[in-house]
Parts: sequence; C-alpha cells; structure tokens
Amino acid sequence: MAFFKSSEEFYAVIQKGFDQLATDPKTTEDFHKRHMVVDIRGTDPTVEILLDGRTNPITTAFGPYSGKSDLKLELSTDLFNEILLGKASVKAAFTGGKVKVSGNIFRALQLRDLFYQISKLYPTILREMGYDV
Repeated sequence: MAFFKSSEEFYAVIQKGFDQLATDPKTTEDFHKRHMVVDIRGTDPTVEILLDGRTNPITTAFGPYSGKSDLKLELSTDLFNEILLGKASVKAAFTGGKVKVSGNIFRALQLRDLFYQISKLYPTILREMGYDV
C-alpha cells in the first residue's frame, strides 16, 4: 500500500518543504550554482516535480511538464519518500536500478545536497501534516 493516497497529498507535503527551503536561499545554493532543470517523476501515485535551479531560490512546479530538462529521474513515490525520510539510500537506489535516469548520471549525483537539505525538514513536515513517521 502506497504511503500517499493521492498525488495531491504528496504535492502538499513536498511543496511545504520547498517553501521552507526558499526562506533561506543558502539551503539551495549548491543546486542553484549548477543551473540545472530537473524533472522528477514518481509512480503510485503518479507525481511530477520540476526543480529549476536557474533561479535563486529555486523554482518548483508540480504536475506534467513537457519542456526540456537537463535531467529526468523516475522512481516510485514510496522510494522517494523513503529517501527523504533517510530510510533508503540515494546511492543504493541509483546503483540498484530503482531510479531510472535520463541525462547525465553524474549530474544526478549533484542532487545529493538538495535531497539532504529537504530531508532535514521532511519528517517534521509529515508529522505536522498528520502523517505517522
């Protein structure tokens, strides 16, 4: 059974996290320096997040995106949730083939700091929104 019942539930949580990161541009400075556009697609429920590092603070958009991105990641929404909770390893997910990457794999590794920054906030956000973690 999926952790999130709908894409709207997931979007509400992740939006709150990125809104909090935006209050301190230093938290996304590393990602911004890379000037990347990243499209993250999740399954069960189906979600799509666009991260635009060409702006500071970074810009996020939720829902289908048909433009050009530097990198596209595809993974289950549950795995993304587990990564942000620290229950799954980013490295193991990539090397184990659980994340499909379109684009330069080395650019994908540059997301580590951004994932780290959001994962510091993520468990608290889930609890505040009534999720059991």
